[in-house]
Amino acid sequence: MFTCAALSGSYAAHAQVDDAQSSAAWDEGANTPLRLTGYNKTLLVSSTTADPEKKPYTLALNRLRLKLTDRLSPHFLVHAEEDVVLRGGNYLDTAAFQREKSAPARQYWGDGSVFADKPGYYGTQHLFRGYAKISSDTADLTIGRQRIPLGTGRLWSALDMLNPVNPLQVERDEYVGVDAALMEYKTGALSKLSLVYAPDPARVSDRWIGQYRTNVKGTDITVSYGKYWEDHLVGMDFATQIGDAGLRGEWAHFIPQNGTPYRKILLGFDYAFANTLTLSAEGYYSSQSDSERLAQFAQHPQRMQVQPFGSRYAGLSASYEFTPLLKTSAYFLFNVSDHSRFFAPSLSYLLADNLSVMGGVQLFAGDGSSEYGRGNTLRYVQLQWFY
Repeated sequence: MFTCAALSGSYAAHAQVDDAQSSAAWDEGANTPLRLTGYNKTLLVSSTTADPEKKPYTLALNRLRLKLTDRLSPHFLVHAEEDVVLRGGNYLDTAAFQREKSAPARQYWGDGSVFADKPGYYGTQHLFRGYAKISSDTADLTIGRQRIPLGTGRLWSALDMLNPVNPLQVERDEYVGVDAALMEYKTGALSKLSLVYAPDPARVSDRWIGQYRTNVKGTDITVSYGKYWEDHLVGMDFATQIGDAGLRGEWAHFIPQNGTPYRKILLGFDYAFANTLTLSAEGYYSSQSDSERLAQFAQHPQRMQVQPFGSRYAGLSASYEFTPLLKTSAYFLFNVSDHSRFFAPSLSYLLADNLSVMGGVQLFAGDGSSEYGRGNTLRYVQLQWFY
């Protein structure tokens, strides 16, 4: 069950951009053995909590993130990102915030600590990323809190239950990491074997997944086998080009310890026009019954943080650049089963090379008992300074 990540410091935290910067620092080699970067962000949110509380609220979130990458040798790198977050506003007085504070931990080595818990403000600190990477000509070993993207989904995923995208999150460039060990062995120029071991934060049932990735006539193909909690799975994903369009998909067959075997399927389509307009469409399907999915949520509450609540979805995303400085994007999600809808347009402007402002709104529609129909309009604006 995905929730709005603007209100969750742990979830609003698998920064694709951040990880790309980390890799860039690694690739720069001895020219930049030590790299210190980061950002400061202020995010203002206004909305109403869900039923039965239904309380209007405001939230001011301020985050300082410091990133340190150090190459200790040509084959050994360490990377750490520390978040200090201060929240304010009457959201802290809601039952929704109390549920957020008591939510199950998403990280095996803990979600951090609280340094201030007073009326009107709440301060936390936690390690957003923290890993060591040993590299050779043919193999890489990464241990620690890291982003391990699985599959090709951008709104949902049939394969990724470690740190998938949350389609409702306000901070769309933020991704939760996972405490894990990742071993990658290169078997060719365009192929490799990967093995992931991720201990369960609840210390009940650990997760692991093995993959073989290759390229066949311009198509990336990955075959997977693994275990999420008690479910064993076999699956595959692909990404290819058809003319100027991109086609991608995922398929997975799950064998649960208790219950009926089920399948998940995802199919995505992407197209970029010459005028900077980009469109992506995505569909998601799960054959698992609602009752068995709810039983799994009850057994392992962490599942609610990494997989959709429903079984059938369709989504569309679009982005357009009015100028190199002014950009807009929008996301539309549709729950095919209960016919509820979610729409989230946003507008961003680059004030300077390292300073950006963005604002947007999240709109929910549908029956009051439906997934998206339970949500309430959310407005936000954020200012972010990179250094």
